[in-house]
Amino acid sequence: MIKVFPRHKLQRIDGFGGSFTEGAGVVYNSMTDTAKSTFLHWYFSEQEHHYSLARMPIQSCDFSLSNYEYISSVEDIKQGKLDFTRDKEHLIPLISDALCINPQMALMASPWSPPACMKTNNDMNGGGKLRSEYYADFAQLIIQYLLTYRRYGIRIQYLSIQNEPVAVKTWDSCLYSVEEETSFAVNYLRPLLEEQGMGDMEIYIWDHDKDGLVDWAEQAFSREENINGINGMAFHWYTGDHFAQVQYLSQCLPDKKLLFSEGCVPMETGDNVGIRHWHTYLHDMVGNFKAGCTGFIDWNLLLNSEGGPNHQGNLCEAPVQYDSKTDTLKRNHSWYGIGHFCRYVQPGARVTLSSSFDASLEEVAFANPDGGHVLVVYNRDACEKTCRVVIDDKETALTLPANGASTLVWHETGE
Repeated sequence: MIKVFPRHKLQRIDGFGGSFTEGAGVVYNSMTDTAKSTFLHWYFSEQEHHYSLARMPIQSCDFSLSNYEYISSVEDIKQGKLDFTRDKEHLIPLISDALCINPQMALMASPWSPPACMKTNNDMNGGGKLRSEYYADFAQLIIQYLLTYRRYGIRIQYLSIQNEPVAVKTWDSCLYSVEEETSFAVNYLRPLLEEQGMGDMEIYIWDHDKDGLVDWAEQAFSREENINGINGMAFHWYTGDHFAQVQYLSQCLPDKKLLFSEGCVPMETGDNVGIRHWHTYLHDMVGNFKAGCTGFIDWNLLLNSEGGPNHQGNLCEAPVQYDSKTDTLKRNHSWYGIGHFCRYVQPGARVTLSSSFDASLEEVAFANPDGGHVLVVYNRDACEKTCRVVIDDKETALTLPANGASTLVWHETGE
């Protein structure tokens, strides 16, 4: 039996989406008009996934064609000589086309690395740190980025300070301690946002794997100024479940958002690859939302049939991939897995209490702003499962095939 308690409401959901990267933009620009239209319809139309969240890099990331930065020297910032050529070519057209279909989509921007000239290793790759004497300059660069995008009709609502701030990567990366990240956020970036009339911008820290969430949060929010200046924690899934850490923070920091900001699966071949990828998405999404997650942003929205392009060879699967030789788009298992949530759970929904008698039946329930209710159930077992779904004084029977999922939607009488 699965029990749902629709009036026991928990955290608010901001939405679901994926990431605009230069790699995705390059593939998009290579597509025929028909393929572009289909891609945009699948992701952003009300009839399909209707994505309501998206993320993009500030400067280059691993899924760019190469390292690139908006300046060649710190003096360029003071003189207003920022070069957004790469963004204008590969990111802004794709983002603008998506916003034409869903203008209500909220956007998040994240740096993978400051410009090389501001770092201790003088390189966008390989870690290194942002030099303390350049905190103010890098904050100003981010402000100029936000203002430039606004001039193209793209308003960004969320910022994270650094993608994966404790990871040294062979691609674009930068290291911060908790003190360094929160100081940059609260003492440098937040005041400039206020000056520019962007005080409602949400700032997220961590933006890394779940296994480090609690340690980072406990240090960050031990200071009053950080509680007031930082809106939440962003996290990824690459080190496993760690749902207990998400749940602990949702209880200890109920006023802070817990946003899933990146996840992907590798390009693989062989038996049961699709089922493994399907499991990764369904299992993690159910577990995160049950634990207190407030939104979901997948990694690349679009890649080519090889899982690129990028400048480091760390290829991965995207929910939608394009084969230029045959001019065809392929929807992978992840696209359908995400669809069990994003097609039915509206921005502003609340997670509601639910429970299952069988650990192999993973479930999470939502109450939508329009009065509707949603229950997603995933059968992670290798055999068919049948159960009763009980909602107050009503019930229904549900049968799920092996590794199958089902989404139930209903309105309560009188709503």
